[in-house]
This record gives sequence, structure tokens and C-alpha cells, in this order.
Amino acid sequence: MSAQNQLDQLDSLKESLAKTIEALRSSNPAFEHAYETYIQQYGRDTVSIIDPINLVDTVDPVILVFGRNTAIRYFDSKKLISGSFGSLNLKQGTEYIIGRRQPQDSKLMIWSPKGDEVELEGYNPEVGIIPSRIHATIVFRDDRHIFFADLVSSSGTVLIGESKRQAAFVRVYDPGSAEFPRIKLTRVYTSRKD
Repeated sequence: MSAQNQLDQLDSLKESLAKTIEALRSSNPAFEHAYETYIQQYGRDTVSIIDPINLVDTVDPVILVFGRNTAIRYFDSKKLISGSFGSLNLKQGTEYIIGRRQPQDSKLMIWSPKGDEVELEGYNPEVGIIPSRIHATIVFRDDRHIFFADLVSSSGTVLIGESKRQAAFVRVYDPGSAEFPRIKLTRVYTSRKD
């Protein structure tokens, strides 16, 4: 994909995100409260899409870790997002927001403007970094484009999976910077020497 096509795709995703947020704000009081308290704390321009990943043709499951210890799974073969509390079959042409309610109730949620509101997973509120109220998005455009992106959350996201096209991957959406990362990574090499 050319650089211009990537920019056009990112702009399209940002437009879609803005419409999804407005639709959810007008139709879902729990989302509205979570969104309002989030932007009051971090600013309206904080919620944005940076470097989305296409989840199409991934090997089941892709693990998504929100904050530090809240994990859910994405199954590309079923177009399903799942946690220990609940799951949701993703629908083509729909954008979803993943986050938590405010006040905290220890549940990671997924919302859509089409009326979906599913409790996916519990999180431990005692951990230092919990999922953000407005944490991530999944955009199911068509059979070749199902995007995931962290929405510049204050907590970060780690994706662990395998692509049928590009092999194993770990993607870290770090809420820090290159100079001052907030998620520490340590790679341990265990190569067998003959």
C-alpha cells in the first residue's frame, strides 16, 4: 500500500471514529459519562487513531492486553471478540469502542452505535494501570479490513498474535514516548546452541 493510500485510510478511520463517538454519546449514557470524564481529564484531542493494525488473516486467537493485566481474545475465523464475561460477534460496517465505565465497576466493555454494550472482561482495580475509559477501537469495514487501534489511551495495549502473511507479532501501543516509555520490554533470547 502506498504512503498516500495509508494516509487516506487513516483519515477515513479518524472520520469514522468521530462519527461513532458522537453516535454513542447521544445513544448510550454509560458511554457518554465515560467519554466526558475522560476528555475532561486528558483533553478532547487525546482520543485519536495512530498506526492501526489489520486483524484479517490472523491465526486464532490474537490476545489483546489492556492496561497491564486485562486480556481479551480476537478470533478472526469467527469475527468474534471474547472475554471471560462475554463475547460479541463483530458485524461488517460497524465500528466499536472498547473501554470501561466511570465510575469504575471493574469491567472492560465494548460498545457500538448499533446498540451493542457487552461486558467482556473483569479487571483488578488494585493494579497500577487499569484499562482506559476510552481505550481502543475495532473497525470492521469488510472481509479484508478489520482494524484495531489503541485510541492513544493513558494505559497502553499489547497485541500478541500471528498473521498468516507476516508470521508472529507483538505490537505495543505505549502511552509514553520513545525517550520515556511507560511499558518496559525485555527480550530474552533462548536460542539452542548446537
